[in-house]
Amino acid sequence: MPMQPPATYGTPPSPPPGPVPSGRRRGAALPWVLVAVLTVVALVLGVLLVLQAVGGDDTDGRGFASPEEAIEFSTESLADGDADAALSAWSSGEQARGSDFVGSLEYLEAYAPYNPSILPGDDELFGDLGAAARNGGAADQYRRLTYSLLVPDLSQDQVTPLSDDDAPSAEELRDDLDSGRLAGLRAERIERLEGPERLTENYERTAEFVGADERREYLVLYEWEGDTYLGAVGVLRYDDEWSIDALSAPIANVSVGSLEPASEDELDEALATVADLGD
Repeated sequence: MPMQPPATYGTPPSPPPGPVPSGRRRGAALPWVLVAVLTVVALVLGVLLVLQAVGGDDTDGRGFASPEEAIEFSTESLADGDADAALSAWSSGEQARGSDFVGSLEYLEAYAPYNPSILPGDDELFGDLGAAARNGGAADQYRRLTYSLLVPDLSQDQVTPLSDDDAPSAEELRDDLDSGRLAGLRAERIERLEGPERLTENYERTAEFVGADERREYLVLYEWEGDTYLGAVGVLRYDDEWSIDALSAPIANVSVGSLEPASEDELDEALATVADLGD
């Protein structure tokens, strides 16, 4: 995995949906409109289901004695095919109810309508909605992570027309998306990202925005089906307990929920690149 220049400090807001592929006939526009409508309907239904299933204290997570324990539990839960257990490693409820709405918007200097997790945490309704939105975001990051292993050639950022000559069929995709194949997934190495003082300050600020005491990011070398993959996990500490808040590390160019083939040497190189930013 070739190293790229490090990303800017801070976690950027999620991008809006990718553009519709160009070069399509005008008469082919209707299917894309239908896809967009179905996507919106699915998102609405998904939020409603999340509200029913994870409302209240179910989004608070279980808390772990160390970041490594949270990451290992999360990985083992995915390998076991247990979504509820994997999501319990997150602290969606604490993050939402501790959300500093004013501070977050003043820092970003903008309001992004496609980031539904920034809501007034001191309001009961919006705090609960924020918890549901964050839990839904956690589920989607797990989806991206598992898809990056099971269907690595399928874009997670743009629409893939199945009519393309090199595109898989719907049945082929369904066959590949067998969560039982994840049974051997494990976290082989878990290494803390450490860099310049500005990075530490950013972690501190991010923790404050969700009422946490500390935030860190870790690079993780996963092993699956005889190969190794590089991913990242962000964690928060509330009092003495750690939980997950993201599957990414922008400073190390590890995008949200994405696992890329990588060796141990490439993991060490990524750690060294971030550490050298302080020189």
